[in-house]
Amino acid sequence: MSSTWNLDLESGPFLPTKGCLVGRVCSLLVSAILPVAVVTVSVPQAVAADPPAGSQPLKIGMPENMFSGLPTGVVQAASKPFQAMFEKQAGIKGEIVVAKDYADIADQLRAGKMDVGVFHGIEYAWVRHHPDLIPLIVTVPGQKLQACLVVNVDSKIKGPEELKGACVAIPPSTKAHCQLYIERLKATLPDSCCGAAKLDGNSVEEALDAVSKNTCQAALVDSAALASYQKNKPGVAAQLKVLRESDVFPSAVIVYRKDAFDTKTATKVRDGLIKGNETPQGQLLTNLWRLKGFAEMTQEYKDSLDKCLKSYPAPKK
Repeated sequence: MSSTWNLDLESGPFLPTKGCLVGRVCSLLVSAILPVAVVTVSVPQAVAADPPAGSQPLKIGMPENMFSGLPTGVVQAASKPFQAMFEKQAGIKGEIVVAKDYADIADQLRAGKMDVGVFHGIEYAWVRHHPDLIPLIVTVPGQKLQACLVVNVDSKIKGPEELKGACVAIPPSTKAHCQLYIERLKATLPDSCCGAAKLDGNSVEEALDAVSKNTCQAALVDSAALASYQKNKPGVAAQLKVLRESDVFPSAVIVYRKDAFDTKTATKVRDGLIKGNETPQGQLLTNLWRLKGFAEMTQEYKDSLDKCLKSYPAPKK
């Protein structure tokens, strides 16, 4: 099975599906991403308007959990195409800032230390009540965002409450919405349920392999990762079944501080990102980040935020 890259704006990169040492993974990531980033950035620099003399770069905040603990250099390389699209559309020099989490981004935006922030959909739902955080655009993911708790097809377990002890394989690259799902699920179960199992390897593939072989009771994976596994290893995947799955999570949102730029610039950036698939740079960006594209925020999307917020209320501070 060949390794595949799945970088997206929902929860960060999947590591290659084959298990390997972290150093080798990082070097492969750099070699795969950095040339793409350099090509992407070089084009906007030539066509973007020169920023006003003395102007500060546009600070674009992204949370650490979109990158699954990858080194800063790799994160910066993976972020370059996204940064370049902002520079091209706004004519303002951009700078990616990796923040601790969604709350850190919201705080820095409101304090004027950041201009633009990227939030997972549910995390945006937690901060959208702040009037100075203005939604710019939403991402359109390649596949739905859904967490799956997977067990062996022959398992007699009927629900998560029967998964006792440290028995759920949770790969390091597990997406943020999956982590949130299992965290909130465990809060409804006895303390001994759905503990994290020691995984012999780091990848989603190895986690699902373990469940298929009955060496681990269950695995927590994203539905897109499960679909990819089923496509690439149909025989082994036939030994798996979904025990429980989450509702579909809303996609990521790009937000700007209300005084970061004017409405005209916001419209220009929004339209440019939406039409980005018509340009080589935009196609490169969406392919790299595994997106279909970008879209304006609709009432349907807002309704999905409200629905998700009922199931996943904001963490208590």
